[in-house]
Parts: sequence; structure tokens; C-alpha cells
Amino acid sequence: MSSDVRFPRFDIRQEYFVPGTGFACNPHAWPPEPAAAGRRNSAWRRRYLARALDQIPRLLSAVDRNPFRKTYGCLDRQFWHYRTAAFPSEMYQEGVLPLAMVYAEQMPGNRWHGDRRVKELAVAAMRFAARSSHADGSCDDYYPFERALGAAVFSLAAAARAYQLLGLDDAELWRWFERRGRWLIDNDESGRLANHQALAALGLVHLGQITGKPLYKKAAAERVERVLAWQSDEGWFEEYGGADPGYQTVTIDCLAKIRRISGDARLDEPLRRAVDFAALFLHPDHSFGGPYGSRGTSHFYPHGFELLARHDSKAARLADGFLAGLADGSVARFDDDRMFAHRLANLIEAYVDWSPARPASPPPESEQPFRHLPQAGMLIRRAGGEHTVISSARGGSFVHFAPGRPPASDAGLIVETSDGRLAVSHRHDRLRPADFSAGDPSPATSDGLSYCVSGPLSWARFETATPIKQAVFHAGMCSVGRWCRTTVRRLLQRRLISGGRECPIRLTRLFEFLPGDGVSSRLRVTDTIELTEPGVRVGRMAFGGDHESSYVAAGSVYQPSLFTAWTDLAAHVDALNAGRRVTIVRQF
Repeated sequence: MSSDVRFPRFDIRQEYFVPGTGFACNPHAWPPEPAAAGRRNSAWRRRYLARALDQIPRLLSAVDRNPFRKTYGCLDRQFWHYRTAAFPSEMYQEGVLPLAMVYAEQMPGNRWHGDRRVKELAVAAMRFAARSSHADGSCDDYYPFERALGAAVFSLAAAARAYQLLGLDDAELWRWFERRGRWLIDNDESGRLANHQALAALGLVHLGQITGKPLYKKAAAERVERVLAWQSDEGWFEEYGGADPGYQTVTIDCLAKIRRISGDARLDEPLRRAVDFAALFLHPDHSFGGPYGSRGTSHFYPHGFELLARHDSKAARLADGFLAGLADGSVARFDDDRMFAHRLANLIEAYVDWSPARPASPPPESEQPFRHLPQAGMLIRRAGGEHTVISSARGGSFVHFAPGRPPASDAGLIVETSDGRLAVSHRHDRLRPADFSAGDPSPATSDGLSYCVSGPLSWARFETATPIKQAVFHAGMCSVGRWCRTTVRRLLQRRLISGGRECPIRLTRLFEFLPGDGVSSRLRVTDTIELTEPGVRVGRMAFGGDHESSYVAAGSVYQPSLFTAWTDLAAHVDALNAGRRVTIVRQF
């Protein structure tokens, strides 16, 4: 990484606060006024706010509100209230930002604006994060002495922004920010997670604003350079070795915020390409993402797209698609205690920075009916109201939308062998062989297009904790493990996320788009399942619509378009065991 990277005009003294918004803006910076703008539906803007404000009572229930307790300000209810956790996860403390925002922002229906108790709880939440952190500024998330970069950057970016919004001058919090910032500068994590690096950059940017120290501005610039180095020519940012549309929106959000603060025009082209990629995965029912991403996520962070909407028609289309999904209930729901606060502040930020203008969109006929992205291992077809996304990297996982028909979602084959072991076809592998063929690749039709994916299944563990395993693991971390956090993290990543030995069962999946009724095509999927070693026998198997074998915090949430019936393949088990090979044809 270059050490002399500089953000132009990156000086907090050049910024001013826009009255009534609480947001710092640079009068010389971006975004510029669009040259040819259209108008967006202003009535939709309130949808951001309605969804966020509906969850504030839940957030106020999650925080320990008793100032006489040592856990005052803790947002991890499992720790301070239920007492089922032995230590607090700092990831929960990112809830401080929506608390600060509803206190600071005067918005329709916001009954918490100016409420002194809400401000007190926001400050208490920041102070609890400071007290519960390790002496070096790091923090834990899933296990003791984890020193998790993810929790550190999510909570830092939220707390530093909340500190600015509340106009605080607090020595205790200042010292915590300094410890956290220096820990981030000196430490990293195993694996390539672009969204974590982008969040680290955003948190460091805010520290640079708060402290005025060039150290943090330089560190933020270096993290941004790392994120940009991890961007593919196809526009996606790397997430565990591949492209994940859900986490792509988190990285876009952070970079768009940094672009606004810094005025660095070098971010414009990477952001444009990132939005172009993300736009491929907004479905006709306004849902987004799914089992075809490297991490199988469906979440959507709208604020970055609102910041880009005034000069990027695809960003405006994505934001409007999300707003339409809020209205019709098609967006993914992150409603468990750990995940619900993730997006609250982002929804409020999107409301505050909603853009009424958008550039003129290109005509629909100018868009390609299909896109083949070999680096990501994806094929996207959009024609005649249909939308299909296929991932060769995920063993042929796909979603298919057609007018007048329920969506089809297939996360791949899951098999239970006769000895009780489980195997799946969707382990991510960008190098998985795939054959792409287009019958007439020139003009506006994709009829005749075919895509063939083949590869072995992988063994899957689906492990859960037990009292013995948890006790041994926590004891190990409290003794020896605290000194080798990276080694422990790599081992857990291999076991729960990126690992999975090959299984002697092979799936070959052929996709064909056949001429239909003149308006739409027919998708035919031909699956060939083979047992490649003599001793293997299958007990049961199915094509699952919404299963995930790797651990992903934001995965396995409810999204209506993915909530499709599984295809039980019990009728084919005997034939497979007898003939060692079976072919199944489905038509959509």
C-alpha cells in the first residue's frame, strides 16, 4: 500500500454542518448537480423513516437503562438481562448511532427528537463500549479475546459518528477512540472482507475529523486503497474470495460516505462500476441478492445509493427498488436481536439524504439481455420481464423470476449419505469449471443461451455448540488462545466458512433458455447426479431453495422470493444408488 495517499481537501475545518440535518458537508465537494435530471417520487422517502422509527422502541428495550449497574449502556441483552452470555459482544453497540440520530434529527413522527434520556443512553452506550474493550482498544464479538476486526469497525464507525452528531467533548471517549484507532492501524484480520476494510476506513475518517490528527486520515486512505485493490474489473469487491451483492452494498455505502467527506474524485469510477454490478441483482419483485453470492446474503444498505442517486441513474433505481420493496414486503428481514440494529441508522441517513433528482435513465433496449461475469462466476439474464441469476461459483445456485409466476430459488443439492453425513453443492469456488454458450450472441435475444456447471459436492458440518465444546474453547481462549487470535480465526474460518472437503458425489447442472410463447422463454434445468466412488450410498436428497452451509452473520434471513418449496428427491434415491447416476429435468 502506498503510504503517501492523500484525500484532497480532507480537512475538517473546511466543513460545515447543514442546519437541521446534523451532517457535515464540504462546500467544495461532491456530489455535483446532475446535468440532466428527472424527478423521483417524494412520497416514497418516508418509507425509510417509517421502517427505522418502528424499531426504535425495540432498540430502547435492548439497552440497559439503569445507571447504577456496571452494564449501564450495554446493548447486548443476552449479556446484561438474560445472562446467557459470559461477555458482551461489541457488535451490538453500533445501536448507538440510531439513538444519536433520533435525538439529533427533527423528522416527521420522531418523538425522540431532543429527548434528554435518549441522549444519555447514547452516551452511556459509547462509554460501555469503551469500558468493555480490551486495554489495547480491541473488542470481542463471538468469543473471549477474539479481538474481532468486524465488531471493532462496525462499532467504531457508529460511535464516532454519534459522537459528532451529539456534539460531545468527552475525555473518556476521546481516549477510547485513540486506542481503537491505533489498534486498527496496527492490526488486521485473515481473509479478504472488503466491507470490513471499508468500514475501518470510514471509522478512521471520522477519527481524523474528531481529533484533527493526520495519522488517522493517512490510515483511512491506506484502507481505501486496499478496498480499491480488491475490486474486480467486473465491479465487485472481494468477500471471501468472490462477489457478494449484499455485502457489496455495505462497501458502496462506506465509500460513498468517504467520497462526500473527502472530495476525492478518484472514488467516482470505482463507485460507478460497483453500482453497475449491484444493479444486476435487483429482482423484479424488488428483492435483492440471494444464494448466488459468495456469502449468500440479501441485505441492502440504501444510504450510499441515495448519496449517488443525483448523478447515477442506476443508484437511484436501486434505492427506489428498495423503497418499493419496503412497501410491498419483498425485502429481506433482519429481525433477530443481533441483526435488527445493523441497518437502522442507515435507513435514517437515507431519509435525511434522500435525493429528489436523478439523471435520465438509458432506454431499456440499450441494456444487454444477458451478462456473463467469468471472474465472479455468474450469468445474469434479463429479458421479456424475466430475470435469472446463476452462479457457477456456487455450484449452479440460481434464482429465476418470470411474469405471472412465483419466483424460483435453488441454493443447490443437499445430500445425506447412508452413514448420516451431509454434503452440499454450493460451496463457493470461483475456479469451478463452467461452459457458457449463446446461440445468437448479437442482438436483443438470449434464446438458445446455455450454461453448464459441474463439480463435486462438499461435506458440510452444520455444527452447533455444546456445553463441553464451549467451555473448552473459552478456557483455551482465556489462557493460550488470546496470544494467537489470527491462528484461531483462520482455523474457525476453515471449519465454519471456507472449508469443506470434496465429497465423492458430483453434480452437473445444465441451464437452457428455450423459445417460449413469444413474450418469455422457458428455463430448463437438467441435473445429473453421480456417485463417483463405489462405497457411497445416498439416504435422502433434495434441491433446497434457501439453505446455507457456511456461517454468515447476515445469512439465512427471511426473504419472500427465497421462501420457495424444496424439491424432495426421494423418488430418485433408489435409482441413484443402483445405477450410480441419475438425471433430473425441471422446467420453469
